[in-house]
This record gives sequence, C-alpha cells and structure tokens, in this order.
Amino acid sequence: MKKGMFVVLLLLVLPLLPLLMILFLGGGFLATSMNKTADGGNFTPSTEQEKVAVAIKDYVLSQNGTLEFACAWIGNAEGESGLKADCIQGGFAYNNSWATDENVNGYALGLFQMDGGRRVAMLKKATEEKKNWQDIEFQLKWVWNFDKPDNELLKKYATRKDMTETTLDLLKNWERAGTQNNREEQNKRTSSAQKWFALFSSGKSGASGGQIKFLQEKVGSFVYNGQCYGLTAFYVDSFNTPIHLGSGSPHGLTETTGSDTVSAWNIGKAYLWEKHGWQVIHNPKFSEVKKGDIINWGMGGYAKTEYGHTGIVADVGKNNRFFTYEQNAEGKMVNYYARTWGVEFPNVTSLVRKK
Repeated sequence: MKKGMFVVLLLLVLPLLPLLMILFLGGGFLATSMNKTADGGNFTPSTEQEKVAVAIKDYVLSQNGTLEFACAWIGNAEGESGLKADCIQGGFAYNNSWATDENVNGYALGLFQMDGGRRVAMLKKATEEKKNWQDIEFQLKWVWNFDKPDNELLKKYATRKDMTETTLDLLKNWERAGTQNNREEQNKRTSSAQKWFALFSSGKSGASGGQIKFLQEKVGSFVYNGQCYGLTAFYVDSFNTPIHLGSGSPHGLTETTGSDTVSAWNIGKAYLWEKHGWQVIHNPKFSEVKKGDIINWGMGGYAKTEYGHTGIVADVGKNNRFFTYEQNAEGKMVNYYARTWGVEFPNVTSLVRKK
C-alpha cells in the first residue's frame, strides 16, 4: 500500500475508534450482565416471561440490591401481572380517561399494577419523558426513583437476604394488595420467588430444568394429609412400586421394616427400599444429592419437632445450594424452596432414590 493511501485510510479510521471500542466492550458487557447469574453461571431466557424476570433482576443488581430481593420483587410482580409490562387489571383495553383519573381504582397498569394516584403519576412521568408506559425499563426506573415515598421502601428492602420475609413484606407494605393476608396468595408469591432464585442460581431455563412438573403443579395446594410426610408419600406413589407410605395415600402403608413410620427423619430406615429397587444413602454429603431424591431431615434448624422433616429435591445448584418441594414447611400446602446444605435443616439423615 502506498504511504499516501495509508495516511488517508488512517485519518478515516481514527475518528471511529472510540465508537468501535464502545460497541465492542459495551456489547460484551451488556451481554454478560444480562445473562450472568449471581453464582457465575449463565442463564439464557427462553420465554418472554423469563426475559422480563432477567430485566428486573439485572436492574436490581445494578442498584446494588441482592439477588434474594430481586427474586422477591419478581415473585410479587408475577403474582400481580404475570410479568407482563402491558398488563391492565381485569383484562380491559386501555382507556385514557380512566387511566388518568386518580379517583378511578381497580384499573391497575403494568408489571406492578399501579392503581389510583400511583397509576396517574406513572403515566404523567411517561408523557414528560416521551416514553411508552408499557416499556419495562421505564417502569423499573419510575418505581425505583419517582414513586415517592414507596420507592424508599424498595431501597430499604433491596439489601435484604431473607427472601421469604422480603416477599411477604413487599406484598403487605409496598404492593398493599387486597389479598395480602390471603395464605394462598402469600404462598404463590413466595413460591414464585424461590422458583426464580433457583433458575438464576442454577443457570437453567425454566423450560429445561429446576422443576419436577407434576409436583410443580401442586404448589399452592396440599396433597394427602397435608403434612410433609404426605408429600413424600404422594411422590413415592407416582412410581411403579409396592412401597406406600400412608399419610393419606389411597394405597395405605405397605412394605415396612417394622421401624418407626411416623417420623420423617426415619423414612430411609422404615421401608424395604433396597428390596424393591431403591437406593438409600444414610448421612449423605452434599456431593451425593441428585434431582428427584427424597431428602429426610432430623430435628434441628427449621425442623422444630422430634419428627423431623422430609421433601423432594427439585434440582441441585452450586455453593451448597439445592432446591426442594416441601409440604407443611409454611402451612399445609406444597411449596418450592431454595435451601443451603447444613443451614435451614442441618441434620440430613438420608437420601432415597429409585435406581
């Protein structure tokens, strides 16, 4: 290349270098921040709902909030709007005269279902900034920065680590839903928060992992006798096995060893598991836990009685985290939980799995 041509080309390219650097580095940063989970894995959203959840999570983390708070907030949003930014209460079409009248209630808008004066203030801000009120980024910035004084409550909760408590406090004190004291609505939101925490922590799409479908369908309701033992009995009955654990099972109580069949901690010893194609691991380590395991705990931590507790492992994450279906951990219904090995239930007596 001739020197003169090289100089001309260099003069043309030099002004573009800062823009190219921003696009290259910024694009990489955005791609990473959108999908990187708290545990360092990658979560790739595969549905519109998952994309909205990721947007909320990323916004919270960008404001130095915790993943636990983000999931608590997502759980409330899912309960309110199904994570749809264009959601209008009751499925109505948009009516500007209703929407801009602060005396009209029961016509909530958006991810967080803003109603009355909060709805009007949100729409006014959208008009001022020439934004579409249905825009997810706009709604997040509005509730975080301009929904006074409620935005201060969000910031106060944002550093919390107790996801269940935060989910319920958001429902009662920030969302102030009419169903705030309804146990079923509370469980729906806490279960949703646990579900998103599990997905973000494991890096798996909801379409491919993190759940056991027929148990997920029971979340918010109860099975058999409503006790923890009843859920494990329900789970065992789903297999082709002569072993049945009673606790409301229509098949009764069968194939026992003659040991204690009342205490959840003793489930690994109370039945003829090995005889019928099951494996039992007594006093297991975290590295031995697998998705689909029955997990049994002795008294200690959240297990307040001598009967212990039992559940089913929905998935296994990193850093000693695992995810469970349990019944009667917070009322007589099935729920989904994120657990840490040795923390909430420190005494794992056994794992039981079908070979």
